[in-house]
Amino acid sequence: MKSWKDGRAGLLLPLALLLPWTHSSLAYLSISSSFLLVTCGRGISGRSQQWENISAIMGGEPANITQFPWHVGIMHYGNHLCGGTILNEWWILTASHCFDQTNNSNLVIIHGKDDLNSTKLVYDKVNKLITHPKYDDLLLDNDIALLLLESPLNLSINSRVPICISEVSDLVAWSNCWVVGWGVTNTSSPKDKSAKLRKVQVELFRTDWCSLVVSLVTKNMLCAGSRTARKDACQGDSGGGLFCNKKKNITTWYQVGIVSWGMGCGQNLPGIYTKVSGYLKWISRVTAKAGKPYMYVHDSVCPLVLSCWPILFLYLAVFLLTW
Repeated sequence: MKSWKDGRAGLLLPLALLLPWTHSSLAYLSISSSFLLVTCGRGISGRSQQWENISAIMGGEPANITQFPWHVGIMHYGNHLCGGTILNEWWILTASHCFDQTNNSNLVIIHGKDDLNSTKLVYDKVNKLITHPKYDDLLLDNDIALLLLESPLNLSINSRVPICISEVSDLVAWSNCWVVGWGVTNTSSPKDKSAKLRKVQVELFRTDWCSLVVSLVTKNMLCAGSRTARKDACQGDSGGGLFCNKKKNITTWYQVGIVSWGMGCGQNLPGIYTKVSGYLKWISRVTAKAGKPYMYVHDSVCPLVLSCWPILFLYLAVFLLTW
């Protein structure tokens, strides 16, 4: 018979993998050029925030960058092009359709500020643009892209924090979802974009229902918006993130979607987002190929319909029977 000491090591690994808190609390730690550890998905306030969706924010309110320190603006020849999100010190996550009419030349990002009219904007040049090889510019399927920066960001808990991303694709797992952006706020003046960052809270919709009211929704997309209020993203918000809390972890923010397209703005129709959970392997593969690998935390060990605790109990029972 094996002693507890001998069998303990074999039990600790499944225990560590199965305990729910190991995945909810082990947020990705990004090491900046100054070796400062910054935990992903944590705003300055440490409290749960609320946000808005697609291109420009409709029906929203002003936002402070300390609430969303992972949000960046992508600029082209001095003009705001799209939004994006900090994955780590090297990589920005955004949408492929932002670059239909341009390439990586003269692309820069701004970060750490929520007012585009600020005289203290910080710019970082983009070294490489990677769009998804199966991006469809007609259907906007696989609407996801990565920007590799020329030099690493100096991540800071004060103004530049990476966002968390998750393998969890079941919409039931998420709550308190928001979108932010510098996009259009009034469809009667489509050129009138907001220089001040804005946020709006949205609701996730089931894909089967969404497909009935908005055609051409694929398995790579998800839908969010408001059934009653005129809350939406709009032109200029594209490429930004749809951010949510897990119902069992309200202190950490995850990027669930990327602002992609919609049928108008604020028309009580769902906005369409690229489903980030379906592209984690692609992100890992292309960032590694570029020589700057991005690592994400695996967090879908236990399906939602089955708690980790019954599985843990089974491991313990097997161990005791073989002890």
